[in-house]
Amino acid sequence: SSGINAEYGQSHSVLAGTSAGQLHSFDTRQGDVPAATMSSDLVSILGIAVHTTQPSIIANSRSDGSLLIWDMRSNTYPLATFAGHASAIWEVQFERERSDNLYTCSEDGQLLLWNGAALSGVGGILGGGGKVSPWLTPEISHQKMDVFNLLGSDNKLSINSFDVLQGKVVCGGERQTLFCADSCDD
Repeated sequence: SSGINAEYGQSHSVLAGTSAGQLHSFDTRQGDVPAATMSSDLVSILGIAVHTTQPSIIANSRSDGSLLIWDMRSNTYPLATFAGHASAIWEVQFERERSDNLYTCSEDGQLLLWNGAALSGVGGILGGGGKVSPWLTPEISHQKMDVFNLLGSDNKLSINSFDVLQGKVVCGGERQTLFCADSCDD
């Protein structure tokens, strides 16, 4: 079977990730033919996130526990691939208020905060509003990323979904568990 995960991108665009590992961009004014298709390999895409202030920056989570960062303006290859989870990443999200922060939750029981602000010392490419986005730094895959597990190492139950607002995180998982946490980079 083939699954699809969808997310709104920029105005008039929809992004769709497939179980075949393809990330499609559709222009809703042009019908159902993809305007662009990106693919890195055959690993299923489970989640898609559009950067809150720079919609050309896309993150997608995958069934093998990896996280990919794309620049839709030059979509041949992902800018970076990160391995942070031991199993499938169910959801990925840029924080609305602090878009240098990216969060992922996984079947491995972790809720990770990826602190992109730690990359901001590296020269990057100008994004929307003239601000240099750390997610667009040319050396992003070679930089040490600050990653924090917000739930600690004791949780072994899958974290299936979460939401972030003003540095507060709520997430739900297996066996009807509910966790609340503070973002640790305040």
